[in-house]
Amino acid sequence: MTSKSLIDGPAVAGKSDIWPLLAILRFFFAAWVLFDHTYNFGPADRAMPIFTKSGLVAVMCFFVISGYSIHHSIAHRPDGYGARRFWRIAPINVLAVAIGYVAYVVLGLSGGYGTPPVAPSALTWIGSLLLLECVLPVTIPFLFPAWSLSIEVLYYFAAPTLVKSKNSFAIPAAALLSAILFVRWPYIRDEYIAQPTYFVSAAALLWAWLAGWLAYSHRGHRPMLVAFTAAGILGIWTQAKFFGIVDFESGAANVLAWFLTLVVVFLDVRVPLSRELRAIANYLGDISFPLYLLHYPVLFAVTSSIFKRHPEWNYGIVQVIIALISAVLAYHFVDRPLRSGTKQTSRTRDTVINYPSPVADTN
Repeated sequence: MTSKSLIDGPAVAGKSDIWPLLAILRFFFAAWVLFDHTYNFGPADRAMPIFTKSGLVAVMCFFVISGYSIHHSIAHRPDGYGARRFWRIAPINVLAVAIGYVAYVVLGLSGGYGTPPVAPSALTWIGSLLLLECVLPVTIPFLFPAWSLSIEVLYYFAAPTLVKSKNSFAIPAAALLSAILFVRWPYIRDEYIAQPTYFVSAAALLWAWLAGWLAYSHRGHRPMLVAFTAAGILGIWTQAKFFGIVDFESGAANVLAWFLTLVVVFLDVRVPLSRELRAIANYLGDISFPLYLLHYPVLFAVTSSIFKRHPEWNYGIVQVIIALISAVLAYHFVDRPLRSGTKQTSRTRDTVINYPSPVADTN
C-alpha cells in the first residue's frame, strides 16, 4: 500500500511545521486502502464506505510523501541513513510474512480472500522477506500490499546518489520519462500497475516519488506543481478503471487527493497545532505503516478462520477494528522498540563525534 509515506514521518519539534500534517495524510491514505480492502474480505453490503474501490491514488500519494521525507532524512542526517531505513521497514515486513506463513502453512488456513491458487515455494517466501515483489514474480496474494514497499526500497537505494545531484536536470528528466510510461501503460499492457515485475512498476511510479523529492528541494515551485498535477490527472484518466472511477464523485476524489498532496509538499503547508494535537497526529502517522502492511495478512487469517465459523461477524467495521488493534500492537511491541534502540545508538555516536543536533525523526 510504506513516509513520509507510509513508512516515514519525522516527528519534528516545533510550533508550526509540515510533519504533523504529513502524518495525518499518511494515516488517512492507509485508512483509505484499508477501507477499500474490506470489499475484498467480505460481502460488499457490509464493507466500509469509501471514495473509490481502489487504493492506487493513495499509494501514489504515499510515494510523494515518501520522496519528500526521505530527501529530508538523507540531506539533514546522512549518517546512519541506511540503518534507519532497514529498521524502519524490515521488522514490520518480517512480521507480515510471519503472520501469513503461520496462518497458511502452520495452521493450514485457506478459503478466504487472498488464498494463493498455488502453494508458495520456499523461494517465494524468501523473496517476500527480501521485498523482491517488484523485481521477481514472488508476490503472495495475502501479502499483496508489500508491492509498493518493494518499490520504495529501490528508491531508498537511489537516494544517496540523488542527494548528490540536487540540481541535476537528470532528476526532472527521469520524472518526465517515468510519467510518460505511467500514462501510456494501459496502451502497453492492460494490467494493474502493481502486477508487472522486473522493475517495470518501479520505473512507472518513480515520477510520483520524485515529485516529493523535488518538492523538498524546490519548495514553492509552482510550474513543477502544475506539471506533476497534470501528469497525475492524465494517469488517472488513462487508468480510470484501475483507480476505481465509476462516476464523477470517484473521479473527483482521486484527482483531489492527488492535487492536495502535491500542494502540501510543494507549497510547504504548515499547520500550527497544540502539543496534544501534534502528539495525536504523529501517533497516527506512526501506526500508518504497520496498518498498511499488516492488514492484509491479518484479515486473511481472520476471514479464513473466525469469520468462516461466524460469518455474521464479518463486517467492515470489525475488520477495521481488528486491523487497527494489530497495527497498534505491532507499533508498540515491534516497530517502536527496535527503532528506538537503533536511534539511541545513533544519537550517542553523533554526540561522541560532536555532530550538531539533527532534527528529530523516526526514520
